[in-house]
Amino acid sequence: MEVHAHAHTASGRKKWTHYFWEFLMLFLAVFCGFLAEYQLEHKIEKDREKKFARQMLADLREDSLFFSKFIPLVNTRLQKHQQFYDLMTNSLKPSDKEILNKCLPLIYTYDILATTATYNQMKASGGLRYIQDQEMTSALQQYYEVLLPRVVKTSEMGINYYEKNIIPLILKYFRVQDIDYIGDSIKVNSPVIMTRTIQTDQELLNIIESYGNLQMIIQERLIIPCNKKLNELIVLIKKEYNLK
Repeated sequence: MEVHAHAHTASGRKKWTHYFWEFLMLFLAVFCGFLAEYQLEHKIEKDREKKFARQMLADLREDSLFFSKFIPLVNTRLQKHQQFYDLMTNSLKPSDKEILNKCLPLIYTYDILATTATYNQMKASGGLRYIQDQEMTSALQQYYEVLLPRVVKTSEMGINYYEKNIIPLILKYFRVQDIDYIGDSIKVNSPVIMTRTIQTDQELLNIIESYGNLQMIIQERLIIPCNKKLNELIVLIKKEYNLK
């Protein structure tokens, strides 16, 4: 009887290097896929960042346009406050018409029209993380979360002061038939300030000039620094994202 032994050839077995190369190829495929996905996500975030930057720049330009008109307007009004003060403190007693001519242009309120839509959207959605420049992030936070809210809040204080003090003063001493409130002018040749005395003149001066002093403080300490930071932000964004 013959016994046949089965020969085991080397060709039926795979070397460890074969498995190594298979693992390496699989690893490289997965890794390259990860890199491609990462690069795509990075590109999407950069595109979003630049989109937000354009929108932010448009908002800041709206604010800049507003303040470019607002600041000179307030400065002109403050000069008129000085003229009213000089009239009321002059040794010569002014006439009712002179007082009204100087006082009527000072009867006003201001609204701060700031555009915060893009920043609020970015903050709510977590979009601020797209901004890589920490200096820019800090500048945006200082403008939108510190300086601008202070300006808006003190502006509301001015409106409250106007409603609480100036409107009652008008109703008490001025005659509606004498005055054109829209045109800040007098409609008659001989207007009258009712029950006028030294005390009422001083009351009028105190209330109107306290209002003027409040506006001056808001202008110098809040609005002008806010506008300065605003213009710095515009330059920073244009430079960082190569925008015009």
